[in-house]
Amino acid sequence: MKEVKTKNNYKLILSTIFSIIFTLFISNSLYALSITKISENEIKSMIINYINANMPWPKGSVRIEFFSQLSGVEVPAEDITCRVVSIRGEDFIGYSNFAIRFYDKKVFLKDETFRVRLEVLRDMVVSTGYLAKGTNIGRDDVKVVKKWFDHISPRIITDIDDVLGKRLRTTIKQSDTMITRNMLMEPVMIKRGKLVRIVLEKGPIKITTVGLSEQNGAFGDIIKVKNISSKNVIYGRVMGSSLVRVEF
Repeated sequence: MKEVKTKNNYKLILSTIFSIIFTLFISNSLYALSITKISENEIKSMIINYINANMPWPKGSVRIEFFSQLSGVEVPAEDITCRVVSIRGEDFIGYSNFAIRFYDKKVFLKDETFRVRLEVLRDMVVSTGYLAKGTNIGRDDVKVVKKWFDHISPRIITDIDDVLGKRLRTTIKQSDTMITRNMLMEPVMIKRGKLVRIVLEKGPIKITTVGLSEQNGAFGDIIKVKNISSKNVIYGRVMGSSLVRVEF
């Protein structure tokens, strides 16, 4: 009897072990069947498509560099949907983070964030050669070239008309030097010692006289002028070539 009981215990143990192994095998098989793998190329494609659809730049003017280690993503579901999102106010230039959210039948499962660097191809005004300080810039002094930028600077000039006629604050020693707004001044419209027309205005009253400029002045500058008739020195705002307006 003892031998039969031992054999029965042995069979029970074997049966239990087999059941556990079978259960684990089935569970792993089912789990394997429910996993969806998203490849590195699929991730890149989703992010690139999102950028192209939402960026403010012309198509083809942006290049994208991925910084995250992309090795694909595994999602525990068979029928998944994906949605790319960015931070609010994304300007699509420079370093940015984009997240891919994964859903199973509209139920959120997980998300993964990827870091990229965006560069935009933009016009830029540069010099064509040496330009001395104080030069009034002409059309032959500058040209427009294209350059990749990873940030937007308000000092960058993209339109050649924005520099023509302006004076340089500094010397430019070589060609292809970027010309920025802080390098420019308004051209001198009135030179010291030259005759100017002085206009005095107050409401309907308008008086015009002739004066002598005692300072150089660009458009909008306030300079000293001497009234030739009265010999009085007054201050007026430069409004044009040889034109000063006095407000009183």
